[in-house]
Amino acid sequence: MRSFLPLLALSVLAATSSQAEEDSPDLEVALCYISESIYGATRMAWAPDDSGRLFVVTMRGEVRVIVNGVESPTSFISEHLNHYERQGMLGIAFDPDFANNHYVYFFAALPNFKLQIFRYTDAGGIGVDRTVIVADIPAGDLDYDGGGLTFGPDGMLYFGVGDLHGYGPEDDLTQPTSKIHRVRPDGTIPTDNPFYDGDGPNVDSTWARGFRNLYGLAFQPGTGRLWANVSGRMANQIFSVSRGDHGGWGPYENNQPEGYLAPVHSYLPNGVFDEYPFAQQAGAVRQNGVATFTLGGTYYESYAYRKGTRLTIVDVEDPSFNGDFYVTGHPDSRTFTVDQPEPDAVSGGGGLLRRSQGEFIMGGMFYEGLRFPESYRGNYLFTDFRGMLHRIRFAADGSVATEDIIVNREPSAGFVDVNEGPDGALYLLSYQGGVLRVTPVPVAQALIVSPLDLSIPEGETKTVMVSLAMPPTVDVWVKVDVQGGEGDLTVAEGGSLRFTRENWSVPQFVTLSAARDADADVEHASFTFTPTQAFPAVTVQARTVEAETQSLQVSESSLAMDEGAQAAFTVALAYATTVPVTVTVARTSGDAEVSFPEGATLTFAPGEGETPKTVTVAATLPATSTDDTAVLTVSALGLESRAVTVTVRALPDADAGMSVDAGTGGDAGGVDAGAEADAGPGLDAGSGHDAGTVPSPMEDESGGCSAGATALPVVLGGWLMAGLMWRPRRIRR
Repeated sequence: MRSFLPLLALSVLAATSSQAEEDSPDLEVALCYISESIYGATRMAWAPDDSGRLFVVTMRGEVRVIVNGVESPTSFISEHLNHYERQGMLGIAFDPDFANNHYVYFFAALPNFKLQIFRYTDAGGIGVDRTVIVADIPAGDLDYDGGGLTFGPDGMLYFGVGDLHGYGPEDDLTQPTSKIHRVRPDGTIPTDNPFYDGDGPNVDSTWARGFRNLYGLAFQPGTGRLWANVSGRMANQIFSVSRGDHGGWGPYENNQPEGYLAPVHSYLPNGVFDEYPFAQQAGAVRQNGVATFTLGGTYYESYAYRKGTRLTIVDVEDPSFNGDFYVTGHPDSRTFTVDQPEPDAVSGGGGLLRRSQGEFIMGGMFYEGLRFPESYRGNYLFTDFRGMLHRIRFAADGSVATEDIIVNREPSAGFVDVNEGPDGALYLLSYQGGVLRVTPVPVAQALIVSPLDLSIPEGETKTVMVSLAMPPTVDVWVKVDVQGGEGDLTVAEGGSLRFTRENWSVPQFVTLSAARDADADVEHASFTFTPTQAFPAVTVQARTVEAETQSLQVSESSLAMDEGAQAAFTVALAYATTVPVTVTVARTSGDAEVSFPEGATLTFAPGEGETPKTVTVAATLPATSTDDTAVLTVSALGLESRAVTVTVRALPDADAGMSVDAGTGGDAGGVDAGAEADAGPGLDAGSGHDAGTVPSPMEDESGGCSAGATALPVVLGGWLMAGLMWRPRRIRR
C-alpha cells in the first residue's frame, strides 16, 4: 500500500465527521472497508447465493471479492485494462440462475476502442471459461461508453451504450450509440425487440433509444419498467423506460416535447446551484392550500423542475410563501405548484433556489429490504459521483412524490454505486476504494441477524451475521441454540458471541452446517440467538437441501471394438465420498471373452469420487464366432449397478496385417508381435476409443466440464487524493 495512504485515511475520517450534519438525521453512515486494491472501483454486487461475497469491479479490470470482512488475496478475474488508454471495466450482473450455472457477466471497454460483454463461470471463487456474449461494439471515450448492465424479469440481459463522444447520430437505428440494448443471456437477439429487422440495417438488439450516457440500469419491482440513469450535457436525468421509448437525445434534455419520453427526475450537472426568479407581479398565488408560482424568465419552462423536486422559495414579498417545498404539479409550462396549508394570498417578487444535487449521476437501485423503516420499501436510491446518495419516494399513483439527498460526502467522495447488502443495510461504493455502510438510527436495542431464513445443502455450511442495533451499556453475550434438525443441522462455529461498546456494530459470524446423510428427507431446525440482556431473542429458520444421490457415473453404456483390440471407459461417483468405495467390473453375460488390463477393481478414497478412473477392456471371440457381445457390470456396495455392452467384431481371415493365435482364444497376448498393426486395433488411451471403435451416444457423465453482508472491519488505508481521481470528463461539453 502506498506510504501516504494511512495519512489520507485520517482525512477520510475527518470528512465523515464534518459532513455528518448533512446526512439524513435518521441514518448512521460508517466507513466499513477501504483498500488500495479496490481503488478505481466502478461497480459492486453481492453474489446471490447466501455466501456473503461482495464483488467489486475496478476500472483496471480487476474484480475483487470480499467475504466476511476479508478480501480474497486472488482476483476473481484480471482483464489487465489501462483506463489511461480509455479502457475500463464498467458493469457487472449475476445470472438469475447463478446458483446453478455460476455465471457472472461483465461490461468493459477494451483495447482498440471496443465495448464487449463477456461472462465468467465462478469456480470456487475464481472466474474461469471466459465467454464473449456481445462482441466489438465501437467504443469512444470511457466517460461516454455507458456501462449499465442488468437482467430483466423476462430473463433477458439489458445494457446501456452511451453516445461514445459523438460516434454517429444517436437517432440512427443502424448505430448502437445512446441506446438500451436487450439480448438473451447467450448474446443472441430476441426477435420481439422493437426495432428487429433481421437482415435489415437496424441494430436488432436496440430496445430503447435517445439516452446520452447510460451509467445505471435497474428494474422497478412490480412494474417491470426499466429505470435508467443518464448523465447529460445540460441535465442529469432519470427515466422510467418501456419497450421502444425515445428519451430525446441529442436534440432534447429535460425539455422533451410530446412524442418523446420525459424524465421522472432531473437536475443540473457539475454541482451548480440553480436560481430562477418569479414573475414580479403576482408571481406567487396561494389558494385552498396550494401555492402556484409563475416563472419570470423564458430560459426554463416549469417542467425543468420535475414533480417531487425539492426547492427553496426565497425573497417573496409575503414571507409566508418562503421555505422548503416539493413540487407537486405543473398547471402549465410557466407555473408549478407546492403544498402550503396557509391562508389564501397573492404576492410578487422572489424566486426559487435549488442547491447542488451533484455532478454525474451513477448507479441506482430499488430498496426491498426489511432493515429500514417501511417508508423506505420500494424507494429508488441513486448515487452521484460528487459524493451523494439520493432517495426518491413515490406517490400512490406511482409518480415521484419527493426527492432528497440522504448521504452527502461532497465534493470528492466519488460515489459510483449503491447496493442493498444481505443484511438489509445500504452500501455505498467509492471510486477511491472505500465502502460505506448506511443503516437507520435504531430506536431501541436489538439483535440484527441476517438472513432469517436459509437453505443449506447437505455437506455444506452457511453463515449468519449478527450485530447490535446500538452501543450496549454493558457487554452483551449472544448464545446460539438449535431446536430440531435430527442432528443434521448444527452450529459449526460462533455459538457464543460477545459484543462491547467498541465492536457492537461490527458483524460477527455464526457458521451453520448441514450434514450429509443417507436418507432423502429434508430436515428443519430453528436456531435461536439469545442475548444476555433484556431485549428480544431472534430465531433463524434453516432447512437442508438434499445432496445429489450418490451413484456410479459411467461414461459409456456400450463399446464397439475389433477382436484383439482394446477400448476404455471411465467410472466416477456423483460426488466425493466420505468413506472408501470399491468398484468392481466383471463380465456377467455374453459369448465374447474379456479381460481388464486396467481397472477391474477401482478404489475411491474419502474425498475422491468426482475425478473419473479408467477401465480398459480387451476382448476375444470363440474360434467359431463372427461378431458377438459381452455385458459388463459395474458395481459397488450400496450403489445401483451400471451395465456396459461390449460388441466385438471378428477380424477377416484375409487380414494381412494380423495373425491371431486361436489357441489362446485371441486375447491380447496372442497377437503376433512382429505384425504391423493396422488402424483398426490402435487404441487412444486418452479417449477410451480406438480408431475402429463406434463412439457411444451417451455423453461422458464424469463431469469436467463477505464481505460479511453487514459491515466489514475498517482497514486503514485511504481515499486517493481528489486530484488523482477519475472523473467523467465534462469539460468537452
